[in-house]
Amino acid sequence: MTVTTAPPPVESSPPTTLRNRILSDTSSAGEAGLGRIQLTLRYSVQRQRLIIVVHKIANLPLRDPANIPDPYVKLYLLPERSKDSKRKTETVKDNCNPVYDHTIEYIMSQGELNSKQLEVSVVTRKGLFSSGSPVIGQALVNLADYDLNKAVTSWYDLLPEVSRD
Repeated sequence: MTVTTAPPPVESSPPTTLRNRILSDTSSAGEAGLGRIQLTLRYSVQRQRLIIVVHKIANLPLRDPANIPDPYVKLYLLPERSKDSKRKTETVKDNCNPVYDHTIEYIMSQGELNSKQLEVSVVTRKGLFSSGSPVIGQALVNLADYDLNKAVTSWYDLLPEVSRD
């Protein structure tokens, strides 16, 4: 007689809410249903630069099949949010899952990283004359949360645009 025993149950921790979720699959439209963006962040000590690779966006919402978004990614380094810190990717026409693989660099000392945040906005070129903001969603990345001496690749949920009063 052969006796088979089931493996012990896997203990799981209670779910926690995170600002970004590091997931390998892109089947989710994110917490707010606005899509997700994949970025790689790292700091080059030798070149004194923060290097960001905007890889791709997954699952942007399609509210009107006749009006597919023309997305691009706009980045600001906070807290300054100045014209000098603005960077952006090219626009990808008619696409809810655009791929960019676009590298963006900011010159800064390593000591400045802990006081900076990266504001990442996904914007559409379509509907500029319609009501509402062209911003589809945003992610705010606190650079102090990461060891950027090595490359960190993560998916970030896009959240509703934060108003700046």
